[in-house]
Amino acid sequence: MKEKYPRHLRFKSIMNFRDLGGYRTRNNRTVAWRRVFRSGEFSRITREDYQKLKEEIKLATVIDLRSDFEVKRQGLGLLAQADLKYHNIPFIPDGGNREEDERRFRTFTNMGQFYMDIVRDKGYGKRINQAMEIIAGAENHPLVFHCAIGKDRTGILAAMLLSLVGVPDEDIIEDYTLSGPYMEELLEQINSDPKTAENVPQVPNYFWKALPESMELFLTTLRKEYGSIPGYLESMGSKDSLIERLKAALLA
Repeated sequence: MKEKYPRHLRFKSIMNFRDLGGYRTRNNRTVAWRRVFRSGEFSRITREDYQKLKEEIKLATVIDLRSDFEVKRQGLGLLAQADLKYHNIPFIPDGGNREEDERRFRTFTNMGQFYMDIVRDKGYGKRINQAMEIIAGAENHPLVFHCAIGKDRTGILAAMLLSLVGVPDEDIIEDYTLSGPYMEELLEQINSDPKTAENVPQVPNYFWKALPESMELFLTTLRKEYGSIPGYLESMGSKDSLIERLKAALLA
């Protein structure tokens, strides 16, 4: 696939910022470039990086998937004063709480299992639909959605979004794995600072990876349990028109 724009956008203060454009759908359409992005959090954003977002990307909307706990602890940085539409939709209400994070991962051996465990919750499904409704509004573009590091909650939303507009699983899985190098870089930074390492939850090694089998398991199990990804969203209360509105807003 020849890329019209670079998929990875490099910032000094923002991690894992990527464009979701350029992917081909099964009926030979393309996800438009420079409309929807995925990313890690913005609490340390510099003024230089903020100007880049506004001038080069013309960012209009931010969907913050972090919990209240994380937002209070990490903050919004310059985004708190920014002229942007800001929506906080906490995909995991207690996410970022060390004890809860450690508890969640004790019984899993794969991130795909973790993703399925959380999306089965009706409240989680309602919040996914809420985020999709914002993404479906062309007046909200260009838009970025993010969590803390841009891999898991962001990965779930990106995977469902790409699937809904018709992108094949192999490209969805590939997009997920693009977070892998960022995770390696983050883990190296954490381990080099003992003070930072002390505050990081004790999670299994698989948490620090973006393995293709994790996303493959998630997509396969989701379809097995709900029939399809549209079937999942419908079971969680999505509007009948959502998928067509997403396609109209995102496909070129």
